[in-house]
Amino acid sequence: MDDFIRYACVYLGIDKLRGDITINYKTRLDGEAYGLCWGDRQECEIQIGSQTFGEKISREDKLKTIAHELTHAYQYLTGKLKCDPENLDLDKEWSSLWEGKQYKYKPDDEGTKPWEKEAVHFENEVYYCYLEENSSDS
Repeated sequence: MDDFIRYACVYLGIDKLRGDITINYKTRLDGEAYGLCWGDRQECEIQIGSQTFGEKISREDKLKTIAHELTHAYQYLTGKLKCDPENLDLDKEWSSLWEGKQYKYKPDDEGTKPWEKEAVHFENEVYYCYLEENSSDS
């Protein structure tokens, strides 16, 4: 996991940013999520789950989740994404700013938001580039 995290940070350009990122591993996360990320321009916290709905999360899905949540960390650290820290209740509607534009956010329409579309793109891109680069080493 550590090698993948280092690779993803370089790939995403996080290694060139100021700020701290903490990654915590937990058995289960709120909302049965695979991963969660909160942050601002100075620090981000990422949580990665190992189970959802009582089932183990595969290594591939954990790595993709790490890349996904690191993309959110990049978005927070660069100020591209800003969220109200008072509204972390996953069942409530709350607002986020994406590149200065306000969006109402609810978990059931999560995939339609631009920050999620970008994170989904990079979770796959980073994962498959990592596999390709590391398979050629053997």
